[in-house]
Amino acid sequence: MASNDRNVMLSVLAGIGIGVLVGSISGLLMAPKSGEETRDDLSKTISDLTDKVNDLGKTVGQKVTAASERIRAQMAQKLGDSADEEATS
Repeated sequence: MASNDRNVMLSVLAGIGIGVLVGSISGLLMAPKSGEETRDDLSKTISDLTDKVNDLGKTVGQKVTAASERIRAQMAQKLGDSADEEATS
């Protein structure tokens, strides 16, 4: 189950990263500037992208952890209920 959650998280992060990258490159190509201005813009964009991906990774990680804990608690409760039913039988 954890492997599946990780694959989903990586797919989401990759999709967002690719979208931001394509949008950034398109924006740079559509707005003609000097080489120095373009390099500065690209550097800022990459820095912003890195920050956004890190923030998204933390958010997704927290949500996956919360979901895992919730599922674990539900499974423990169901196992406890099953053990109680067997003990009363």
